[in-house]
Amino acid sequence: MRKGKLGRLIIAGISGLIALGISTSAFASANKVIDVSQYQGNINWSKTSKVTKMAIIRVQHGGGTIDTKRNVNANGAAKYGVPFGQYAFAEFTSVADAQTEAKQFYSRSNSKAKFFVLDDEKHMSGVSAAAERKYAKAWVTQMRKLTNKKLILYSGEWYASTVKFDQSLFDGVWIANYSAKPKLTADLWQYSATGRVSGISGNVDLSKILDSSAVSSWLLPHSSTINSSVSAKKTTKYYHSVPTSKQVKTLKKVNGYKDVSFKTKSGSKYAKGTTLTVKAVKKSNGGAYRFKLSNNQYISAKKTLVVTE
Repeated sequence: MRKGKLGRLIIAGISGLIALGISTSAFASANKVIDVSQYQGNINWSKTSKVTKMAIIRVQHGGGTIDTKRNVNANGAAKYGVPFGQYAFAEFTSVADAQTEAKQFYSRSNSKAKFFVLDDEKHMSGVSAAAERKYAKAWVTQMRKLTNKKLILYSGEWYASTVKFDQSLFDGVWIANYSAKPKLTADLWQYSATGRVSGISGNVDLSKILDSSAVSSWLLPHSSTINSSVSAKKTTKYYHSVPTSKQVKTLKKVNGYKDVSFKTKSGSKYAKGTTLTVKAVKKSNGGAYRFKLSNNQYISAKKTLVVTE
């Protein structure tokens, strides 16, 4: 998103997406995930919609700079059936700043936006990594008071690795790396700032979906009851990253496993209230997140089973 800055749907959820006004035919045929701002000029959404699976539209840069094309782009995407989210480029220097920018962002957002993105990729003068994590948490906390739409973290891989954001605060993660696939856990990968898309003259940022079910879920509110078989999966909450403390505490008795797919139990059973040291987060072939412990065993990363410390 340098200037301020979905794959396969679960079959059982298709009818629900239609009920929400999302064109499934567009998802089936289009393949571009783009993010745009006033810097893309006048977009011909009639053309762009034919190749665009999802768009992410800038609303503001800090609290003071409002994107002049935010409403034009939102209305254009909506008119031609392109599901979209909106993002705010952060310039926090305090908790109060983060809260204020969240309120401004929400008040300036479009009602048709499916999700909201915190674009946090810039070191502000005098702001430490610990402070940046605190401010990002304040932004999320404020936004949760304002909306039940999904909240996504966007950052460059180097910056995100430096700050070590608590990804578990967010409903999804979008990482930029223009030279290689991110090593950080991510659902969406921004891989180019020089893409070309029909209907847009000049360069545009392009992203690839790494976890199609996760990104699809961004289009659904927290309170979605579209389909009971899908709802249970969508409302299951996992931690997606290693906590800053590298420790978790069990909320219930949990089993240890020798493998990420939970095919072989290790024989260890961790009682409620046990503190465990985590060294990595892995994802099973079925899409479930697991904590890899310091003893190389795996446990579930469900928030109903463990809590980060």
